[in-house]
Amino acid sequence: MPLLVSPTSGEIGSCAAFTITAETPSDIGAREALLDRAMGVLRRRKSSEKLRRGRLPSAGLAFVARDPAGAVVGTVRLWDVALGDGGCDALLLGPLAVEPSLMGAGIGSALMRHAIAEAGRLGHRAILLVGDAPYYARFGFSADKTGALAMPGPYERHRLLALELAEGALDGAAGVLKAAGRRLKPSRTTLVA
Repeated sequence: MPLLVSPTSGEIGSCAAFTITAETPSDIGAREALLDRAMGVLRRRKSSEKLRRGRLPSAGLAFVARDPAGAVVGTVRLWDVALGDGGCDALLLGPLAVEPSLMGAGIGSALMRHAIAEAGRLGHRAILLVGDAPYYARFGFSADKTGALAMPGPYERHRLLALELAEGALDGAAGVLKAAGRRLKPSRTTLVA
């Protein structure tokens, strides 16, 4: 069921209403174009991308925000990861992106709240991300429990943040994050003679 967010809720100020829905396969092109506009093509070189490459988002945890015309104006996905060798499971959030012309309209906040709530509803215990602490602190993320964790490539250590959805979920978590969860199925190319 889509979540309707409107200016009267106080969530997004003066922006037109938008809905948050599950991402569909038909959203992929629009999502990728939005990510390029919002983050640039160098986004594909980030350490987080190494954990996402060749994987599908965690089941039920890929969302888009749509404007009244149905256009994709925001996106967030969560990915299954393992914390170190044989470590506990968690989610890696990202990327979170909003149409640049709509920045500050509350779309990103609404996507974050929805994604966190759904992750908790589905029984996940912790979410990690690489991002700006001042922005993500409002959702409960901090670096308090990430000191013994690491990303698989270059990143700024102070930007590795976590949110426990279950108290103590990250107690003793240590090691390098590893991709987990569902793999993308290789596409078949059919040759015609």
